[in-house]
Amino acid sequence: MSSATGSRPGTYSIGQVADRLGLPVSTLRWWEKRGLISPSGRQSGRRRYDEADVRRVAMVQLWQAAAAMSLEEIRVFLAGNTDDADWRGAVEHRIAACDRQLAQLASARATLAHLLRCPSDHPADECPYLAASVDEYLATGALPDFSGN
Repeated sequence: MSSATGSRPGTYSIGQVADRLGLPVSTLRWWEKRGLISPSGRQSGRRRYDEADVRRVAMVQLWQAAAAMSLEEIRVFLAGNTDDADWRGAVEHRIAACDRQLAQLASARATLAHLLRCPSDHPADECPYLAASVDEYLATGALPDFSGN
């Protein structure tokens, strides 16, 4: 990515950064408004990003996509430890959320695998396994545990 003609050497427009990282320009503006990124300068009123800015945008994008972090969690992480936030706490919170999601996905998978063992062609009406599970749910109010079945 080369900088545009007539602009500061080594800097890039918001459009160039967006294109490079496959993001809409509006996303970069939103992240700037939320305090996650900030262009290194402006030229004729237009945002200019240097390589460090581009790396920061890439970090936000990476943490959002790969670590499933919210923008608020990313903001805390980028700020480091402050009087009102602890980045390690934010990461621990994200790990706990991932653990809950993994448990939910494991339960969903076990439920679906359980349903596949139904011998009926009309499981909603005729599956003995599903009928027993629904009876258990109605009696206890707790979701059946399909992980052992």
